[in-house]
Amino acid sequence: MPTVTETLSAPAMAVLLASPAQRAAHVTALVGLAAANGYDGVDLDYETMNSAGTVTDKAAVRSGFVIFLRELASALHAQGRLLSVTVGPRTRADDPNWAVFDYAGIAPSVDRFRLMTYDNHWRGGSPGAVAPLPWVNTVLTYAVTAVTRDKIEVGVPLYGYDWPADPAQPDGYGIATSRNYQQAEALRLQYAAVRQWSATDAVPYFAYTDPVGVKHVVWYNDADATRAKMTSIEKYGIRGLAFWAVGYEDARQWSVLRAYAIQKSTKLTVAAPATVTHGTTVTVSGRLTTTAGLAVPGHKVALQWHKAGTSTWLTVASGSSSSSGAVSLRYAPATNGSFRLQAPSSWSYLSSLSASISTLVRWRVSASFKDATVTRGTTVRLAGKVSPVRSGTAVRRQWLVSGAWTTVASATVRSDGTYLFSFTWRARGTYTYRVVAPGTALNTTGYSTTLRLRVS
Repeated sequence: MPTVTETLSAPAMAVLLASPAQRAAHVTALVGLAAANGYDGVDLDYETMNSAGTVTDKAAVRSGFVIFLRELASALHAQGRLLSVTVGPRTRADDPNWAVFDYAGIAPSVDRFRLMTYDNHWRGGSPGAVAPLPWVNTVLTYAVTAVTRDKIEVGVPLYGYDWPADPAQPDGYGIATSRNYQQAEALRLQYAAVRQWSATDAVPYFAYTDPVGVKHVVWYNDADATRAKMTSIEKYGIRGLAFWAVGYEDARQWSVLRAYAIQKSTKLTVAAPATVTHGTTVTVSGRLTTTAGLAVPGHKVALQWHKAGTSTWLTVASGSSSSSGAVSLRYAPATNGSFRLQAPSSWSYLSSLSASISTLVRWRVSASFKDATVTRGTTVRLAGKVSPVRSGTAVRRQWLVSGAWTTVASATVRSDGTYLFSFTWRARGTYTYRVVAPGTALNTTGYSTTLRLRVS
C-alpha cells in the first residue's frame, strides 16, 4: 500500500472536507490510484492538516475527515481493497495535540490504524527519547479504548536526534540533526563515546564533543529499543508494529522480532488412572512445553473427556499450566472413556493436543445383610445399591466355595439403583458372599466388599 501525504493546512483542508464534490473527487483519485497500480489499498498520512489555523478550523477538519474516510472506505472496500490511516499520538479524547484526529470516529472506517508514537522529543525541542516507553504506553492505553485492538499498529522509530549545545537557547541546546542507527553508531565510535541506556525510557543515548568543542547529546534507537516496544503487541492485544523508516534500523532487530513474532510449537503430555470406581474424582496430569522442552507457564489448558461409544470430546475442566509447565485438572467420570488435554493457540504459542488415555470406570456396588447372623430356615436378605444408576442392570450374588467364587443367583437393579436377594440356609456354618455388577460397554465390572453370613 502506498502512503499518501498532503500539503493543505487546517483552514484549506477544512474547506475541502466540507465540500461533498471535492471529497468525492478526492475519493475517486485515491481509488483510481490503487486500481491503476494493483495496490492492496492506500495509507493516508495526512499531517499538514494539523498545522496553522484556529481551534475552529481544526474542529472542522476533525469532523470532515471522519466523513471523508467513511466515503473512501466504502469505495475501497467495494473493490476488496484496504484503508489504512496514520494518525498523530494522542493520550486522551480531549488531548489538544493532533486535535484533527478523532480516534473513535475514524476507527470504524479503517482496516489499519497506525500510531505515530515518536517525536515525543523532536529536533526543535529539548533533548530526550524520541519514543520513551512510558509515553508510548500512555498513548496505547487511550487508543485501545477508542479503536478495535486488532486494527492498531504502534509506530516504532528507527531514528534519533543529535542535539548540539547552544547556551543562547533557554534549554541550552540548538536544533537537532536527525540520525539513523548507522549514523548514530558511527558518531559514537568516532568519538569513543560510551553507550548509555535509559531504563525508564527503554532507549540508548550518548554524549560527545565535536572537533570545535561543541558538546552534543544523541538519543537514538537500536535493537534493544525495538525489543522493548515489540512487547506492546501482546500486552495490548494489537495488530503489530509500523516502523519509520526502512533502512534506518539496527539490523540486529530482525532476528529479535522474528523470534518474538513466530508462534512456538508446543508439546502436551497426559497421565490418568487406568481404572477408578464410579464417583471418584480423577486427577489428570500433564506438562506443557515447547518442542525444545522448555516449560510453557501460565497457559490455558482444557481437560477433555470422550465417553465410550460416542465420537464427541467434551471440555469438562480447565486451568493454567504452572511455572514448570505442569497441568493438573480434576473430573469425576461416570462411564468408561478417554481423557486428553488441549492447549489452545495464543499469541506466543501454537495449539497443542495430548494423546488420549483410557480410563475404565467400575460399577460402585454396595452390599449388606439385614442380619448377618441368622438361624437355620430364616430368610436372609442381602441388599445394596449400584451406581451409576441404570434400571434393569443385572447383578450377581456369588458364594466363595473352596477358594473360588461361584454365582448362585441374579437380581435386577431397580430404578433407584437398589437390588435385593432373598434366600434361606438350612445348614449351620459361616458363608462368604459378594455381589458383582458385570462389565458393560459403559462400565467395567464392579464388586462389593466381601460379606460373612453366620447360620446357627
